[in-house]
Amino acid sequence: MHARLLALVATVHGLRAPTPSIKRTAPLQALKLHGSQGSRSPLVNWYLEELDVPYDMAPPKPSDHPFGQIPYLTDGSVGVFESGAILLYIADKFDDKCTTAEQRAKFTKWVLWANSSLDPICFVENERGQVMGTRLDQPGRAVSVLDQLLSESDYLVENDFSVADVAVCSYLNYVPLFFPSVRLSSPNIVSYMRRCAERPAFAKAFGA
Repeated sequence: MHARLLALVATVHGLRAPTPSIKRTAPLQALKLHGSQGSRSPLVNWYLEELDVPYDMAPPKPSDHPFGQIPYLTDGSVGVFESGAILLYIADKFDDKCTTAEQRAKFTKWVLWANSSLDPICFVENERGQVMGTRLDQPGRAVSVLDQLLSESDYLVENDFSVADVAVCSYLNYVPLFFPSVRLSSPNIVSYMRRCAERPAFAKAFGA
């Protein structure tokens, strides 16, 4: 899957990303992630791999998720669902870039934007919740602004890879997997997608 994804986003050549400067703290007990490759679980795997946090994979069911969905993360007695909430929990606990409210604010807004605003651009659903297409290849203010921001910086926050990029670029890179015939006309977004997809942790999470 990873090799296929790199081929699909290779329409614009991007620079290879620098190694992130993240201090890593191992938990006393491994996290457990209920998920599968065909869901949004790999974006959680990606962040865990970037931080080098040990975790165990578990099947989608059974779990304590109230709606029976994935991904679902357990950390001892703590259970977290919704991919964005899981990313923010991991950031709070393991990422030294997110130790204060002021620091977290730099990243939280991007994680929430990815879930609330970018998701419906990447995946257009019908009234039954079925994915019917994408609007990422169509003109729009959000896509235009994101492309402009990425013309000025390799990554979203202070030009340094972070959980913001995990959240945003996961959604972006799902598009060529679901819609391989789509051709994107935003060169800086495409370069960003490729730059992130070339990271070793991305390959581990999404499959080499």
